[in-house]
Amino acid sequence: MQTKQKTKLKLTGAVIRGLKPKADGKRETYWDSAYSGLCLRVGNRDKTWAYFYRFDGKQRNHRIGKYALGRADHTDRAAAIAAADVIQEKIERGIDPKGDIKPIEPKPTTKNPNAFKRRVKQFLKLYENKVKLSTHRQATRLLTGPYVESLAHTSVSKIKRSQLVELLEGMADTPVQANRLQAYLSKFFDWCWDHEYCEPSPMVRLSKRFKETSRTRNLDKEAIKQLWKGCKELGYPLGDWCLFTLATGQRPGECRNLNRNDVVKDVWLVEGGDPKNSERHRIPLPKIARDIIKSAPIQDGPYIFSTTAGEKPFTQGGKPYNLLYETIGLDKPWRPHDLRRTFQTIASEELNIDQSLLGAICNQMSVAKPGVANVYNQAQWIKQKRKALKQWNEWILEAVK
Repeated sequence: MQTKQKTKLKLTGAVIRGLKPKADGKRETYWDSAYSGLCLRVGNRDKTWAYFYRFDGKQRNHRIGKYALGRADHTDRAAAIAAADVIQEKIERGIDPKGDIKPIEPKPTTKNPNAFKRRVKQFLKLYENKVKLSTHRQATRLLTGPYVESLAHTSVSKIKRSQLVELLEGMADTPVQANRLQAYLSKFFDWCWDHEYCEPSPMVRLSKRFKETSRTRNLDKEAIKQLWKGCKELGYPLGDWCLFTLATGQRPGECRNLNRNDVVKDVWLVEGGDPKNSERHRIPLPKIARDIIKSAPIQDGPYIFSTTAGEKPFTQGGKPYNLLYETIGLDKPWRPHDLRRTFQTIASEELNIDQSLLGAICNQMSVAKPGVANVYNQAQWIKQKRKALKQWNEWILEAVK
């Protein structure tokens, strides 16, 4: 009896799109030439991936999913191979895949219009005009970053609550980031629910995973001296950014996003935007900050603290921050945001700067203009801010001698 010859092909997307069933309408099987056991069955109605394997001396097969471009359940070759790898791993561990493995859900590709990645892009575009620039940047970083990478190509209608809980609880080392991500995911899935992209939102009534503890660390004179030395050693952009944050008392993220277009006559319009906008938070740049900007390289893009020719700010956290901590080497754990607390503490205790003025400098308007004063008092306090920041910078330069 003659054995039927297997049809082996390199099953690329272009090849698969050209495959047809037999003339009589019966299914034709095409075997992947680069992955043993993987095949695509082509019929009149669909094209289906399957994986043939041997366990306990018997040949078996597992249906993986359909090749159906444009559909939510589309499974491409990469996803089919990933599913086959799972089965093969079970076999190598002596586990019966037939009895143990759960049905493998296809991994949707970026062609899926309801994919998490695509819906997030839509959401962020609409969200941009509703919140502060810093809030939008944080939402963008968290909803498109590595924390949610596993969800990128999954249809939002198929993302389960348990997946999100597992994702958030896996961020135990960064509890604050986990809580912020949870807040943005809640807004995102509420938006999806409103537009009937999912039903209902998997984030409904999901309690916070972590309790946040307010940090109280502020640096003393010796620590500031050590910080200054380490930052000078690091230089541009990381060390300069850290000293700029210390000198201005602003949020580290705002300083990281410093844009040349937002500096007008030595006044920094924090958060970017139109220099004519009188409501913009304004910081008269003290000497240390001005010198840092002056010494920064002129690049093609507008961002001052950048490793991409000014096209975007340097990456936050991760390797840059680890390098910063290692170089400075303070004995007690610290974070860039502690510099802001350090400024307010020393400015209040040693420089006798009024608390309301400190609130204005740090853009904490509930402190600077409590209650209805925020409506009626439209003062920018530029002269007072300039004087206070000059005092603070002189104190720093004296401390690091």
